[in-house]
Amino acid sequence: MPAGPLPARNPSPKVLAASTESRGLQTAAGPPRERIDALLRDLGGRLQPGHALQSAQKREGDPHRHASGLDAIDELLGGGFARGDLGEITGPASSGRTSLLFALLATTTTGGVENRGERVAVIDTPDAFDPSSAQTAGVDLRRVLWARVGPGRDALRCTERLLETEGLPLVILDIAPNSPSSARARSEIPASIWTRLARQAAATRTALVVLSHQRQAGTEARIVLELQPARARFSGSPPLLEEIETRAVLVRHPSGGHGRSALVRLGGAFRVKNASG
Repeated sequence: MPAGPLPARNPSPKVLAASTESRGLQTAAGPPRERIDALLRDLGGRLQPGHALQSAQKREGDPHRHASGLDAIDELLGGGFARGDLGEITGPASSGRTSLLFALLATTTTGGVENRGERVAVIDTPDAFDPSSAQTAGVDLRRVLWARVGPGRDALRCTERLLETEGLPLVILDIAPNSPSSARARSEIPASIWTRLARQAAATRTALVVLSHQRQAGTEARIVLELQPARARFSGSPPLLEEIETRAVLVRHPSGGHGRSALVRLGGAFRVKNASG
């Protein structure tokens, strides 16, 4: 069952100002055309043509979404992962999940609302998160809460507790298995758990993003992005992943567009740990 409706956003100061002036003009004398012309004159420079407003929004970003900073991915997602929604990133090993995770964390911890970094939490069940590689990718580790927990019940309890915490607008739950036992624990997660997590994310306006090999949250996931590996290049010893070429497919999105895809190159060398992708 999809998450319930989110609370309405407060209108921006510009919209409030325009609404106040509109009410004043409604009582003025003259035909409607003259009142509209007067309103446009009063608003003056605050009006922007559509293309200018679109460019400004693209520069500033959407404060209610967490973008990855990768243009092709963010275009598919409509700007990023929305706060209050449960989203999923799926794909096999070496499909680019880790590279996309690092890009998302880097953008959030160093940019975010008004270009100020925000805190994030990573629940790491496969013990695959490598802080040094994340830092190399641009992640501000001072703003990352890294929880190393076992799969199954412990991970879910940790996730629920973090969703209840104020000041964590983005929570990542990595349940991609690296062993048969962790795969079994993942498969035992009942659907009711995902319903509860989706409701908690909506209540606290937190973006909850789940990483896994396959879809887990069912219809509770508002956004599902599937990564299909095309090519990977390694170098050095121990091997460093230099570049991944992957196809990102939009499987589910509130605004539609299902099946749309983009070929993405994910770069930046990082250590290969537990074949997490």
